[in-house]
Amino acid sequence: MNIKLLILPIFTLVLASCSLERVEESPIKALLITGGGWHDYETQETLLTEGLSERLNIEWTILHEENKEADYLIPELQEDNWADGYDVIVHNTGYGRVTDADYIKHLVESHKGTPAVLIHGTIMSYRYAEPADPWFEFTGMQTMSHESRREFEVENIATDHPIMKDIPESWDTPAEDEVYLNDKIWGDIIPLAHAYGQETEKYHVVTWTHEFQGTRVFSTSLGHDNETFRQKAFLDKVANGLLWSIDKLEQD
Repeated sequence: MNIKLLILPIFTLVLASCSLERVEESPIKALLITGGGWHDYETQETLLTEGLSERLNIEWTILHEENKEADYLIPELQEDNWADGYDVIVHNTGYGRVTDADYIKHLVESHKGTPAVLIHGTIMSYRYAEPADPWFEFTGMQTMSHESRREFEVENIATDHPIMKDIPESWDTPAEDEVYLNDKIWGDIIPLAHAYGQETEKYHVVTWTHEFQGTRVFSTSLGHDNETFRQKAFLDKVANGLLWSIDKLEQD
């Protein structure tokens, strides 16, 4: 386990096409939870925190579990009020074999009131619990599997939404990524981007927003490959989604 406070240099980016007002009076206190199986979380931790810190004023606390077992239960998340003191929790995890329903219920209950950003494997991390309903209700999406890894086109389907307003109308994943299947929508979500599944022969939402009992949740199922975390469109979208989740993203 590796818990650390990370304060990265802040860079101010001025984009000619930017039409968003980002309100940041003080550093955003963000907890990144990462680790698990299937992905290179060491590299992704660096790419994600540095990429977002180039765009936003963030003070990171990082909970990175060195245990790579996909059924591992993080001790800190079993404590009461573990999300207190943070403006947002960013999840980039691979715990797709966790089946402990009480653990997941406690995770969700403790998360209420603290906005969330969910990336890639996080979406499927707790799908095998009996029941997994609390997690599906939290994310707004039930996805149990994905198509084969490949490059594919992502389409911006909400160009007027403040998160997506300055994101390209379409872009290709820079390396092998995965289209997660939309098995069931839980509650109301706002789809922001989708990709065509060649195997299922239909489109699947890959980026969306959701509000769970007053808690804002931004999700993207993209991010299997490290190269995705180097892509400008991906990082811009996640940065905007993070600001949306804490209600600090406004249109001019």
